[in-house]
Amino acid sequence: METTFIIRENELNDDFLSALKKLFKYKSQLQITVTASEDFNLMKPESPDQYIARLEKCLAEIKKPEFRISITDEQLDEMIFEKI
Repeated sequence: METTFIIRENELNDDFLSALKKLFKYKSQLQITVTASEDFNLMKPESPDQYIARLEKCLAEIKKPEFRISITDEQLDEMIFEKI
């Protein structure tokens, strides 16, 4: 599993680390790379309307067919049994 987080410096706290631990709790080893980035406009103020528009755009993106994952009941059972 691989994921990218784009966060502000003040969000790098115990809550974030706890969430990271939960997300990767079944992995025995992690590789963490930290890169300073200025090109995501995280520090730019955003109005409530801009925030909602951004969230709606993200929601539309994840609803695209290429982001769908389908599994059978048997595959789900197998995944669950692997974890217990």
